[in-house]
Amino acid sequence: MVNCGGPAVGSQAPAFNAPLATPEGSVSEVSLSSLLSDGAVLLVFQPTDFDLGSLAERHALGEYDWFRADERLRVVGVNRARPRTNREFADYLDVSYPFCSDRDLSIADDYGVTYRAFGVARRARPACFFVDAEGTIRYRWVGDRNRSERARPHVRDLYETVMDVLGRPESESFGLA
Repeated sequence: MVNCGGPAVGSQAPAFNAPLATPEGSVSEVSLSSLLSDGAVLLVFQPTDFDLGSLAERHALGEYDWFRADERLRVVGVNRARPRTNREFADYLDVSYPFCSDRDLSIADDYGVTYRAFGVARRARPACFFVDAEGTIRYRWVGDRNRSERARPHVRDLYETVMDVLGRPESESFGLA
């Protein structure tokens, strides 16, 4: 994990407004506060669409999809692609969560995940932030731009943090209790 500035665990998540493209094809302007109105949010930053050089990075996006099984948590991708490209991307990777378009990398800047590739082109590092319903960052992982590092957080650590904050769901008894 890289310490590159940006908000720390326990601080308020930076507010933002951005176009949100859903896998179903709709696009609407959203704010972080509107995303939080339904509960906690897992923000998943990625460098660019269709630029997933390793199988590990592709697999990581699918792992975030797993978190959608908990209705108390909303998963939202963030990258600099246009909404139309984000819809195509979600379809291409069979990802069922929406993506915010961060064309100017202002969201990535506020979260401290930008860098300059080859000292020139601005990009976002792979990162994820778990933000509770009150807007507090409860988990933060920022990948190194060096691809030799693990391309995703330890999902078990993220899962444990989510369960600590949201509480463990009651086990389904299927009417046998």
